[in-house]
Amino acid sequence: MEIKRIFTESDSDMISKINLMREVFNDNLSKFTAYDSQFNASFYLNWEAACKDALMIGLGDSDEQLTDHDAILIDESNQSLAKCCAKYRDVQYYAGKAFPDNKEALKEFGQGQYSKVCTSRLRMVQFMETLHGVADKYKVELIAQNFAQPAIDEIATLANELREDNKAQQMKKKERPTQTRKRIEALNRFYSIGRQVARAARAIYRTRKDLPSSFRLMQRHERKVLKAWLNIGAGDTRKTSLPKLAKKFNLSLTNQSPTGIEFWYANTAREVPDEKFYISAGEEIKLEPVAPVKKYLLIQNTSVKPVRVMMRKEKKKA
Repeated sequence: MEIKRIFTESDSDMISKINLMREVFNDNLSKFTAYDSQFNASFYLNWEAACKDALMIGLGDSDEQLTDHDAILIDESNQSLAKCCAKYRDVQYYAGKAFPDNKEALKEFGQGQYSKVCTSRLRMVQFMETLHGVADKYKVELIAQNFAQPAIDEIATLANELREDNKAQQMKKKERPTQTRKRIEALNRFYSIGRQVARAARAIYRTRKDLPSSFRLMQRHERKVLKAWLNIGAGDTRKTSLPKLAKKFNLSLTNQSPTGIEFWYANTAREVPDEKFYISAGEEIKLEPVAPVKKYLLIQNTSVKPVRVMMRKEKKKA
């Protein structure tokens, strides 16, 4: 079962708020103990331990940072795949010189198979390992065409590099839900203790006017801010349905990548936009409503590396 946060603030804001409450609670411990004996020194020590867990685990790698780590591993894996593809083209060239009229030999070198495996890291590993075996088998003929032994050996090196990079990326992807769950559990535990204290404080201080601000949790009537992270591959365009979103929320985009991106409004993905807007690295821009209303918001990554964009959605007043 998926675990969810039981608080609405950001992780860091919640920890800061509840930690202040914990300190004020300790200063007024006798009042709470007199009201309910469970609020004693032992209770405070348990809360302090939960605080340490929240600080150590909760402020470790956030969901956004883990996504960044995943993107880095994917990028490294894609680079290894690109090296293997480039290496195959070299082998194909020299094999063609060595066996210009030998279709059977060229088939051993992967002719007719490469297009089926070149987009899959795992299949490409197997393909490169087989390719190395074939190249070693025909090394005399290849070396005669100036494809040297180090170049043949590099086939196996690149296959191993791709295998390890792909393995690291797949393992990280599997570990991420467990890491996220541990972090949210630690944060929820710390917050739930604070919620118990806040509930008791409302009774102890009797009226909201007397209640110290440190014991006041976020009120339900406050406008909620939601954040969504959009990961966009190199050269890709992300399409988001706009009318319902814009009607319910005030929207803004933050470019959390080292390169600039473009966005525009359109009714179809192929529509030529009237105007494109540019967001530089690190910049936040508010999405202004356009007339007439378009169906989609399109965000384009024109760089050669993946980018990440944060969409901030603040609920409009009813």
